[in-house]
Amino acid sequence: MMHIAALLFAVAAPVVDPVGHSVTFGVVSTDCGLDCDMEFLVAGRDSDHDYETMFLAENSIRELADAFARAGIPVGSPCDYAKCRFWPVGDEVVFEPDLWSLVRDTRDERKAPVIFTGGTRGPDGVPEAETNMPQAVFALYDCPQSLFQFDDSLSQSATYGRFRPKVKIAKGERRELKVTWKGGRRRDIRLLFEPGRMTNAVETLRKASADGASLDVLPVFSPSMTVAEAQRAAAALQLLDSRSVKVNGYADGQFFYRAFLPLERWRDRKERLSQPYEVRIGSDGKPSLTVISEDWTSAPESTDPVLVVKENVDFASLSAEDAQSTDTCLIFARADTRLADVFAVRALLPPTVANFYVYGD
Repeated sequence: MMHIAALLFAVAAPVVDPVGHSVTFGVVSTDCGLDCDMEFLVAGRDSDHDYETMFLAENSIRELADAFARAGIPVGSPCDYAKCRFWPVGDEVVFEPDLWSLVRDTRDERKAPVIFTGGTRGPDGVPEAETNMPQAVFALYDCPQSLFQFDDSLSQSATYGRFRPKVKIAKGERRELKVTWKGGRRRDIRLLFEPGRMTNAVETLRKASADGASLDVLPVFSPSMTVAEAQRAAAALQLLDSRSVKVNGYADGQFFYRAFLPLERWRDRKERLSQPYEVRIGSDGKPSLTVISEDWTSAPESTDPVLVVKENVDFASLSAEDAQSTDTCLIFARADTRLADVFAVRALLPPTVANFYVYGD
């Protein structure tokens, strides 16, 4: 298949304005159709997703990334689901022509600004989108590889079918897009929660956001806090978590804040889609492990398996191979249990266990 960009006799280099902090680069239309459910405004010139993008870039993604760097547009932080970074972070940029003269939002939802994250990078600093499909330059959902994102938390499934071309542009027709940096108003905040000092943490956020800056917040829970205190802190973070106060990630050896806000129905093993590990922490701070497996052979005609429960399992007997069946652990502890004892559970389980939920009893 010959890609559209290959139809051009010559490809112009991006035009970089380091004073005005802008980059102008060429794109060619795919003419994907006015009824196309777009997932990208722009994809790389060799993308195999040209059927769901409005334009393909003339230049390579490596060339574009270099141009944005020379224009002084700072790199942000894309989503990283493995590290519980569900918000993309970056400085706002403006597209010319206006984005909404090209794209229509079929749901007419709130239109978030566009930010430059720079996309995920390899060890050599080269954008992974350079070689990895779909070669996203501007994905209309939270695609970590994409150089540009909406400043919002937009999953692929939630946005599918939302964006379509607003104008019809003949296939292969060349256009230019100009991207201009608006300047940075964001801050990284390491927010410490300590026993009896909840209001101090909230006041820290209030002062940091007083000038309207966007905050990228890393919550840190003092190991001396109790489970009950962590639950209250997590409830406050859930209320604050937003496009302007992005609660992203977790401190080394700790859990993402939502771990302290588990669904109550998961207490009932029959309500779970799969069976995670269960760890119970006694009043002495010592953990005990329960491993649950599903036996379908004992009830071949049933819609529910027989649950085989093994209690007081030796942590040392587990291996990464044993943990392939689940990457989740439910921790049950007294409300006054110190977080030091709760966080210690992580080191007892195989590294493949990444999701933790804590119940305070």
